[in-house]
Amino acid sequence: MLRRLGLKWWNPLLAFVLAVLVGLCGCPQQQEPGSQGAGWIEVPIDTGKAKILQEEVDNGHQPGLLDPRQVTYEFLEQELGIPGSQVQKMREVEETPEGKVLQVIFSDGKAIELVVVQPVRKERTGIWQVEKYRFLK
Repeated sequence: MLRRLGLKWWNPLLAFVLAVLVGLCGCPQQQEPGSQGAGWIEVPIDTGKAKILQEEVDNGHQPGLLDPRQVTYEFLEQELGIPGSQVQKMREVEETPEGKVLQVIFSDGKAIELVVVQPVRKERTGIWQVEKYRFLK
């Protein structure tokens, strides 16, 4: 079949196939400077649900949502199935206009970084939610 197509058709066909493969597979994403481990895993934030949770906190319920560390503990337990008893150390490694980066080190030496943000209100009365996380080497 390649002989029937001739050499002049083969090169564009090969270029097209490679372009489709790159488009389907994508190029590897660049890691942020100084990052370790695998890439970030995004956690979808439902803004409608976040507004309802913010109202609940404003009415005196679920005060733990005002504490980024408490939100991180609950995310680890409820979403990743990692008990709080496994946490050896938790520290804030960065604060950005968007939120905070918390690093958690477990008793087995493994670590995870989480980005927590305030999706409704950015002040001391705003709730926190996990936006993304990544496991470190």
